[in-house]
Amino acid sequence: MFRFSLRPGHCLIKALAISVAALAASAASAQVVLKYSRWLPPPHAINTKVIEPWAAEVKRVTSGRVTVEFLPKAVATPAAQFDVIRDGLADFGVVLAGYTPGRFPVLDLGELPLISSDVAQLAPAFYRIYAKHLAPLDPFAGTHVLTIFSTTPNHILTRSSLVNKLDDMKGLKLRAPSESAVAIIKAVGSVAIQKPISEMYELASTGVVDGTFNARTAVSDWKLNKVLPYLTVVKGGIGQPTMAFLVNSKKWSSISAPDRDAIMAISGEKLAALAGKSYAEHELAADKNLKAQGMTIKDASPELMAELEQRLSVVGQAWVNTAKAAGLTNAEAVLAEFRAQANR
Repeated sequence: MFRFSLRPGHCLIKALAISVAALAASAASAQVVLKYSRWLPPPHAINTKVIEPWAAEVKRVTSGRVTVEFLPKAVATPAAQFDVIRDGLADFGVVLAGYTPGRFPVLDLGELPLISSDVAQLAPAFYRIYAKHLAPLDPFAGTHVLTIFSTTPNHILTRSSLVNKLDDMKGLKLRAPSESAVAIIKAVGSVAIQKPISEMYELASTGVVDGTFNARTAVSDWKLNKVLPYLTVVKGGIGQPTMAFLVNSKKWSSISAPDRDAIMAISGEKLAALAGKSYAEHELAADKNLKAQGMTIKDASPELMAELEQRLSVVGQAWVNTAKAAGLTNAEAVLAEFRAQANR
């Protein structure tokens, strides 16, 4: 009787133990850490004003089930970041599509010149266009797009003088920040040297290049004004990089559906708008800082703008042709919609 009376209790205790163990295992499996390969300098606005606040929000909206781990150094080079994320060498990272020539040609839309001077409008506008028209082409296969946006419009940064007319650019060796910039540089009669911005200071200080296309923010962040002291400001920009926040597809799938939904609710266009706002604020601050350091900054003349508009029309048409070949049959309409969205 004694042994028989304890048997139900033993079963209950055993069942409870199994349930607790199962719950513990379930909780452990629900924890997902996204390892971030950070190649941009830690003080860069994308890190301090966008990714770090976003990472804190990810932790909050998932009640700590998903967190972001900032790796001590980048995995591989800036140009290799897409492969790093797709292949799972890191889970999450920033990809500049223009750093890998010819790989993401349809995304060159976000890098076209003379689109908009207002990055706060431009950044979320490109996300909307991407989500509506470009995402179906699946340019980032093997990854999930958290957001994508155009960054601050670039201007003409040079060593010897401001650019007053198109002839001033003839023969200049210019570092190209992207594949689309190569086409722009060739169209204005300059020589393109495609290298990442991390190499720009050395290239300029050793005379390998005569200039580049950069926003004020990048000039300030990388201290390029010390070697390239002249900035000619182009209305609408002479192009700009597109930046994507990507996460490895398998890693993304390991996150529960409710947590994925919660993360996307703070990503997408909302995150692109945050990036655009941050870039706009830092561009104003960089302008003030660079002028205080003695940099010469001047708006392009109406004559130069007219020459650029005429010469660079071929760049937009080249994108239309490329996009059509990639399957975007309404490429002209998409370009027109992007211009309208970026300037509304």
